[in-house]
Amino acid sequence: MASLLLCSVGKQNMSGIAAQRCDAGKGGYSLEALLVDIQRGSLHDGPGVRTTFFFKGCPLRCRWCHNPESQNPVKQLSFHREKCVGCGRCETACHSNVHWLTKTGTEQFRHQVYFEHCQFCGKCLEQCPTKALKIIGTPYTEEELLKIALLDRAFYEHSGGGITLSGGEVLQQADFAASFLSLCREEDLHTCVETSGFGTTDAMEKLLQETDLLYFDWKVSTEEDAKKWIGGSLVPILNNLALADKKGVRTVLRCPIIPGVNDNTVHLQAICDLLGRYPSIEQAQLLPYHPFGISKGGNIGQLQQEFPVPGEEEKKNWLSWFEQNGKEEGKRVVLEH
Repeated sequence: MASLLLCSVGKQNMSGIAAQRCDAGKGGYSLEALLVDIQRGSLHDGPGVRTTFFFKGCPLRCRWCHNPESQNPVKQLSFHREKCVGCGRCETACHSNVHWLTKTGTEQFRHQVYFEHCQFCGKCLEQCPTKALKIIGTPYTEEELLKIALLDRAFYEHSGGGITLSGGEVLQQADFAASFLSLCREEDLHTCVETSGFGTTDAMEKLLQETDLLYFDWKVSTEEDAKKWIGGSLVPILNNLALADKKGVRTVLRCPIIPGVNDNTVHLQAICDLLGRYPSIEQAQLLPYHPFGISKGGNIGQLQQEFPVPGEEEKKNWLSWFEQNGKEEGKRVVLEH
């Protein structure tokens, strides 16, 4: 019903493939994806002003993951403990024994959440007066996402922006993503995809056909480190990076730098080697570790490992190393904040 309503109220803003699919009726709504979040007015996920769509589900388990709520490919309950006032309404509303509140002293309480019991009925959310509870994961059709993307067309045109697909891991929902990207390109929207590269070459090829700019994560540089720190192999990642270069898709290498993990010359040299090996890679962006994922993990009952936060001197040393030792062949290595 939501998709049919979309066609009746939003078709005037669409053209080409999108309008044709609306005319086709139910046959145009076979694909649906689960998203964690949609951020309009984003300035850090590609050039210009962008709308970023965060897909839910990732096969990797990076120890420093900044978006742990995007790992699990199904809906999840999120509890923001700092907002809870201990009213107990959620406990009364829930019939699955998810919430247990106990008194621990004068006006003190303990709110225990059994996330694994949640059936996602939403009754506890309806009763929470402080919005401390949230269901993470919302299903969308590609036409519904396109309607959201088109809301900011004027900002894209003025700034050279567009839409970005992020995650999670977009390769996990490649059929949907490719279909949505094709709609965006039909509307002359610039498309960017951020990926870890961990997926099949078939999935990667589908995305590359509809992608103007690729943000490709490069996290570790040895197979041993890949298994230890990200829970996967470098083999499919390297295969997909080579495929992107073969297809000539403009690529930016996104490199999270984690103290004690990959802030070493082996990794930095590997970044240089990739810049020299693949002509399609235009630059490398160094992304200093931040601990934002720790609180996010706590909200869904998932423990996250904490790493040292790099200081300004450490960041300068990374750039200095590239200036002195890098062989980027004129390609830029920049520090993102």
